Amino acid sequence: MRRSVLFQAVFPAVLCNVLLVTPLVAEEPEFTLPEISVVGEKVSTSTVALDDETDAASRLGLTIRETPASVEVVDRETIQERGDRTVFEAVDKTAGFASASSPASPGVFSVRGFTGNSVAWLYNGIRIPGGSNLSARVMDTANLERIEVLRGPASVLHGEGAIGAAINLISRQPTFSEQPIEIDYGFSSFNSHRFHAGTGGSIRDDEVAYRLDVSTNRYGSNIDDERTILDRVTGSLLFKPSDNMSFTLEADYMRDETDNAYYGTPLVDGKFDESLREINYNNLTDNITASDALWVRGNFEWTPAADWKITNRLYYYDAFREWRNVEKFTYDNGVVTRSWWGDIGNDHQVIGDRIDALYKGKIAGMENRLLVGVDFSYTDFESDRNDFTGSEIVDPYDPPVADFIDVAGGYRTPQRDVTVSQWAVFMEDQLSIIPSFKLVGGFRYDTFHAEWIYLDEAGSPEASKTHRFASWRLGAVYDLTSDIALYASYATAVEPGSTLLLIKRNQTQLDLTEAKQIELGLKQTFWDGKGEWTFAVYDITKTNVFVPDPSSPGDKLAVGQQSSRGAELSLGLRPNRHWQIDANIAAVDARYDDYTAGNPPVSLEDNRPPFAPEWVGNFGLRYMMNEDLGFGAWVRHVSPVYVDDANTLELAAYTTLDLSLDYKFNSWAKAGVNVRNVTDEFYANWSSHYATDQVIIANPRTYELFVNLRI
Repeated sequence: MRRSVLFQAVFPAVLCNVLLVTPLVAEEPEFTLPEISVVGEKVSTSTVALDDETDAASRLGLTIRETPASVEVVDRETIQERGDRTVFEAVDKTAGFASASSPASPGVFSVRGFTGNSVAWLYNGIRIPGGSNLSARVMDTANLERIEVLRGPASVLHGEGAIGAAINLISRQPTFSEQPIEIDYGFSSFNSHRFHAGTGGSIRDDEVAYRLDVSTNRYGSNIDDERTILDRVTGSLLFKPSDNMSFTLEADYMRDETDNAYYGTPLVDGKFDESLREINYNNLTDNITASDALWVRGNFEWTPAADWKITNRLYYYDAFREWRNVEKFTYDNGVVTRSWWGDIGNDHQVIGDRIDALYKGKIAGMENRLLVGVDFSYTDFESDRNDFTGSEIVDPYDPPVADFIDVAGGYRTPQRDVTVSQWAVFMEDQLSIIPSFKLVGGFRYDTFHAEWIYLDEAGSPEASKTHRFASWRLGAVYDLTSDIALYASYATAVEPGSTLLLIKRNQTQLDLTEAKQIELGLKQTFWDGKGEWTFAVYDITKTNVFVPDPSSPGDKLAVGQQSSRGAELSLGLRPNRHWQIDANIAAVDARYDDYTAGNPPVSLEDNRPPFAPEWVGNFGLRYMMNEDLGFGAWVRHVSPVYVDDANTLELAAYTTLDLSLDYKFNSWAKAGVNVRNVTDEFYANWSSHYATDQVIIANPRTYELFVNLRI
């Protein structure tokens, strides 16, 4: 792996509304004070969690109830109860999300009618510049404390991108309280193994604490000869020299590698052929699909006075990703043509710093929270690749093992060197007009300057572009009662037509895509805290939209305007200790409002964008027969999606069922079984990165046995 001078210099220094009628079971009484009467213990839901704070939606320290946006948190306990192994599985259970993973784009989500760079990935509140499609990876949930989801534009907080949503992954954090040694192991179908070990606690009372988590996966699939490795180590040290000051040093290393990665199955006469379900056409002797990334972060917090808080986040990111595969397969007259023999290496470093100050005071007697800050980052990106040439014809049922060089004719060579310098100023404010009515606003001004050197072209030509833009949002929250909050908000956002790091030279001068959203919503806690639900309706308009050029997927076309209008409903209900219900449903009407393409020109207005399901619904049920034995079921439905802008090819709707059973032997040992896709539903949830007639077939029914130890 190549390491830049930047690395050498920096690293050493640093639904439906569902009600289940169930008799309430008598519960253990709780005594608050000796002289107070015994009262029933409140049973609450943690599913919607309106009183949780999130970094993804605001840095003012607001709860979900106080935030004028659609926000959801999935905590570690919920992730474990549901048996979610990856970030995809966990986020898919939140309202409106549909995901897929292909080796070319291993971190793809669709929500509110948008996908790709419109869905931002954050790591402990920090986004990696360059686009989510580039840096997102398949990740295990074992190292995470929680996952935060913000639906709708998030440019005010996180800069360019994030028109559809932002996903914030929060790693396990050190605390001074005693923490057990955690050991988790799972064995599942296709000789798959999943292991996690972690612990933490105090090194010196109230002064130094630590947290360390190690996870590893070795898993297969129903696809011939495909095997994947996921490794991750996260560690952090918390230093607290005084009551009003703390410093956390975090290190995060991630590694993934797949042998014979599955790039999809070609359609036969435009239809699925189940007999090809397990065939792997990317069976090369020297294929590569791998990535490793190192994060180093330093988080400083200082509270000089009761009404002030200063935060500084300094970070360094270094990643190397590489692919050597054959990626496109076309079925015709009984044979398959393998083409797009690609060899790519990306060397990617980012250094950045974010400083902000939060002040809690009053304006004209009204309570006010004000946050102001600055954000800097510098990105260095080098990409080597070949020209994706070469093709061969193979037997659809018995593709021969091949050497990459024999067909492709050459390996990768340097193609481009890109640097992006970015800085921004931002602010957020919450003003309590009266205790029950609050205004929440934000503003961000960004400047980023990109420079490209195209090493694969004669003379290594250069290009540069400076983008300057402002994003803002304004919202209001009105508490009808202490349990019911209404909100309204207006927000703007921008994003590049594609990641700036990978665009071709003739695309460097493209303007940014702009978006605006209006959202109305309601959030309520009911039944004495046993139920919580949220409802949101929104209207998003995105102008100067860029889509892949069908004749040259690496290029982008400006097509005019895209809009999405929809509604989302989430419910968490826990009538008593025995039952837990999670349900959500999302509907979206996404379409192109202004889109003409082709020669002669053809209007695609009113067509649905690719991978924008009209309906996505989840229903989860957990039943505890007693305090030790639990049963879970999860039903998920996704409506049909188109895979092309012309809406000529449609992936069918699908419904899946997952079941789980777990038993707690004692205070430190639990075991169970998960069965995913119980009905063995045969469906495709995405198409190839390069071809609409090549689809990604989802996993069949699988079984997993697991054990959790807390010592």
